[in-house]
Amino acid sequence: MTLKYARGPVSYLYRDVEKNGKTSRRKVKQVLWGDWIDVRDPIDATWAHVRYGKKPYLMKRAELQDERVLELIFLDIGQGDACILTEPGHHHPPRVMVIDAGIGRNTNGFLNWRFRDFDNSGQIHAAIVTHPDADHYRGFQPIFENRRLRIDHVYHSGLVERVGDDLLGPEQGGYLSDIVASDAQLRPLLADPARRGRKLYPKLMQTALETDRIGPVTALTTTHAVQENGRAWLPGFAPADGGLITIEVLGPVVEPDAAGQPRLRAFGDRPTSRSMDEGKTKNGHSVLLRLDFNGFRVLFGGDLNTSAECFLMQHYGGVPVSAPLAASAAELAAIARPEAIAAAGERFGVDLMKICHHGSSDVTEEFLQAAHAAAYVVSSGDEEGHVHPRPDLLGLLGKMGAGARPLLLSTELLRSTRERERDDLRPTLDRLNGRIEAELARGAAADATALKEMRAAKRKLLDEVFRRNVGVYGAINLRTDGRDAVIAFRKEKAPAHRRWFYYEMRRDPDSGGFLPVLGDGH
Repeated sequence: MTLKYARGPVSYLYRDVEKNGKTSRRKVKQVLWGDWIDVRDPIDATWAHVRYGKKPYLMKRAELQDERVLELIFLDIGQGDACILTEPGHHHPPRVMVIDAGIGRNTNGFLNWRFRDFDNSGQIHAAIVTHPDADHYRGFQPIFENRRLRIDHVYHSGLVERVGDDLLGPEQGGYLSDIVASDAQLRPLLADPARRGRKLYPKLMQTALETDRIGPVTALTTTHAVQENGRAWLPGFAPADGGLITIEVLGPVVEPDAAGQPRLRAFGDRPTSRSMDEGKTKNGHSVLLRLDFNGFRVLFGGDLNTSAECFLMQHYGGVPVSAPLAASAAELAAIARPEAIAAAGERFGVDLMKICHHGSSDVTEEFLQAAHAAAYVVSSGDEEGHVHPRPDLLGLLGKMGAGARPLLLSTELLRSTRERERDDLRPTLDRLNGRIEAELARGAAADATALKEMRAAKRKLLDEVFRRNVGVYGAINLRTDGRDAVIAFRKEKAPAHRRWFYYEMRRDPDSGGFLPVLGDGH
């Protein structure tokens, strides 16, 4: 067995098919750039026997490569966020990170599939819980309980929900000071059942602490990170670590008090609000990450909101930072100055942005100008009352994005569902049940072969009647070697050898950023 990877943007798996006494080699499955291919043995200079998953195929040797690309999969988990990151390069096994996990079991199911060919367990380098909102963290519960998975490190925002009047800890003077940075601080907080209550976030953190397959559980903020060249970095992904990718920590932004103790400011419903809004505060202090791979940059925006974005634009834009819960119109106007947007763009400017808060319109134009991405990913779901993604937000992204035609990709919009269940099959099912009952009524004279065939037909009908309504999930794949990039998703209805629709992105010589190749996609 030799592990190689499919060349991009797409490659093909073949099988020899016999028809009318003749054998022809046909494409049977399309694979995406960077997909893992188990190469067994060469056939000749052109072809090789391979396995994809557990199934055997033939593949052109020219469509295989040794280099592992950066892989990001924004999972379609309904309402919520979940991203699986696999680092590029030759490190084996590759470091895999899970950035949020949605609200249900979809992410856990995907990880089981991802590690399906490993005998013992799958190794996850880091689980990053960006903030304590259920549609970001609850999907980690089955992951933490999954005995097939081992997790080296769990990171969180430092704000831990608890029972009581102070959901996020005491607030004084517009700041939250109970920043839970380490295992040593988290354990006594969760040891008190009265503080945990029946809340699900403390239960999740307690599970992580008590599970021997999971490593340290610590905060990840601009202070609780690796410090290098005046910036904060995810441990193991700082420039000095010498890896192919760097991951900078841009939030939560810690503002120490006079004694040097860490604090996080409270956010109100709006930037000029005079009282703390707990939801805006925990969302506004999402773990905010910027990944860089040879100049291809990605921003993971958590659930930021207008209040948080205004503060971040002040902090990174060189604008004097207002006191918490006391921003004036003049202070906020300063973030719209071109020099402030340019300065903030040095930290937030990216090629692909995971849009904040599932496509909510609670955003600032200035923050989107600073990011100035050429591609946007919106993770949202059906059957929710938030109206995500908001139509005005989608229009704003097109207006603020880089290039002539920015890419707006939504997991919800790319999902394919059938319009209705197959109620038309129920009369056929009823007639079949009647035939089975009539045959059984014959007792010893019943035709066993006929019964077997009818029961098989019934199972097939039931499979069709009760099959899941989602035909194709709207997961969005990014693959890049830092020189070119491909963004791909599954077609709603297509044969296996034409199942991917994709856009290519290439570096623009003028701006230095990546832009979509003009055209209709592939």
